[in-house]
Amino acid sequence: MPAYVVTWIHLVAVITFIGGWLFFQLAVRPSLLEGKTKTPSKEALEMAQKMGQRFKTVGWVSLMVLIFTGASQLLDESGSARIETSWGLIMMLKLFIFAIVGGLIFVHDLILDPYGAIGKSQRAETPPLLFAGKVVWVQRAILLLSLVVLGIAVYLTSL
Repeated sequence: MPAYVVTWIHLVAVITFIGGWLFFQLAVRPSLLEGKTKTPSKEALEMAQKMGQRFKTVGWVSLMVLIFTGASQLLDESGSARIETSWGLIMMLKLFIFAIVGGLIFVHDLILDPYGAIGKSQRAETPPLLFAGKVVWVQRAILLLSLVVLGIAVYLTSL
């Protein structure tokens, strides 16, 4: 496959991944907490669950596409000579942070699973897991570190 096609696929996966996380953090979460009660209705929680389940699939597909297209792009670079320069050092930092993002997504989706518990038997007096402190901070960390990876990628294009 030509390098420019792999690059475009990589960019679409990045846009989908980071855009989805931004959408959840800047649109979905605030709209659920809007109003006088500050407690989302059952219908709003069910909608968030459906959106979260759907984005979980889209997010994992985007993550796999990023891994494969990123590996392809790295192999297409000018070999180990470039890896041993400052460019390579910065690329390793980017890959390390990306691995942390992947680990956080694993914890978020498969261990905490905030979108799976909403529809199950949940008592009215307990706040939804979607708004638990751990979940919120993991989501914010995923978004922040994803943006850091994007910033490093932009910087690498200038080297």
